[in-house]
Amino acid sequence: MPCRSLSILVTGAAGYIGSALVRELLAQGHRVTAVDSMLFGDRALAELTHHPRLQILRMDIRGLRREHLTGMQMLIDLAGLSSDLVSELDPGWNGLAHHHAQVRLARLARSCGVSRHLLASSCDVYGQRPGLTLNELTPPHPLTRHAHGVLHTEAAVLSLAGDGFAPVVLRLGQVFGRSARMRFDLTINAMTLSALRLRCVTLDQGGQRRRAHLHVRDVVSALTAVLDAPVNNISRQIFDISHLTLCTAEIAEALRQTLGSHLRIVAEGAAPDPHDLAPEGRKAHDLLGFRPQVSLREGLEEVLAGLDHGAITDSPETHAARWVHEILALGREIRGIAATSSGRRSAAFGPSGTEQALRLQ
Repeated sequence: MPCRSLSILVTGAAGYIGSALVRELLAQGHRVTAVDSMLFGDRALAELTHHPRLQILRMDIRGLRREHLTGMQMLIDLAGLSSDLVSELDPGWNGLAHHHAQVRLARLARSCGVSRHLLASSCDVYGQRPGLTLNELTPPHPLTRHAHGVLHTEAAVLSLAGDGFAPVVLRLGQVFGRSARMRFDLTINAMTLSALRLRCVTLDQGGQRRRAHLHVRDVVSALTAVLDAPVNNISRQIFDISHLTLCTAEIAEALRQTLGSHLRIVAEGAAPDPHDLAPEGRKAHDLLGFRPQVSLREGLEEVLAGLDHGAITDSPETHAARWVHEILALGREIRGIAATSSGRRSAAFGPSGTEQALRLQ
């Protein structure tokens, strides 16, 4: 439990990770300003609306100004694009959300006297490294537009270190588990949904596609560990945050053990996965005291229970790329109607997708 209450601004606060983080920060006694465009809805924070130590700002991070950051001691930026698929929908939007907006926010935070700036990033920057154990000294090898954007943002934000400003980057493995704002487009959650609804899990690459995973509660533990870590341990540092390195065949077998032998597992071939990697995570253990706790079985059981009882559903916004595709299509339709009727571009949408910046959840 932290010894003092901090003023913390969280972007992407209504997202998959953000909504869990906000709850933990409030439980620890901190004052939280939660910023989110609510592109995926506001239900994840609805029950917290009247919390005395929470302010919710429904806005894009590009709208943040000095008055929003003055007096903040820490900024946790979760407002990046959420996946390769989402970023590929609109390449111009990708560059805007991952670089210009987030780097601008870091510069603004520094000028406002924010002492710690945490940028959530992705282990995808390492690219495909089958059979190798990776760490923060491993040269990045990004293979997608999303990973390139993330890497450039990391470098720009970390370069701002100094004069009382301590930026830190956490490269996350793929997240799973239950949250107030669910996502069913992440590997383990998607497989869990398929197993329950279809009684079947289909595996590409013969089930050998391998990634680093960790539970959303463990992500929150890593993020909050930065609050109390000595500043010399975090300033201008990168930390790999992961727990379980699993291939999809292992996940499927865990689902079969949980649901029963009737679960059908179908293995198919496919193109090589650009994210076959296994980050080590020792640095986070040594300098942050981060120790992941949640097992795969526990994560599977809580999602299955939530689906069974109707506490969570696979509504359209739980599939990020599909949801964003629909919004972009709507934006193009509205702009087309506006151009036909008045010759002017619709004010509701910008020139590259919508006016919203997606969060990294």
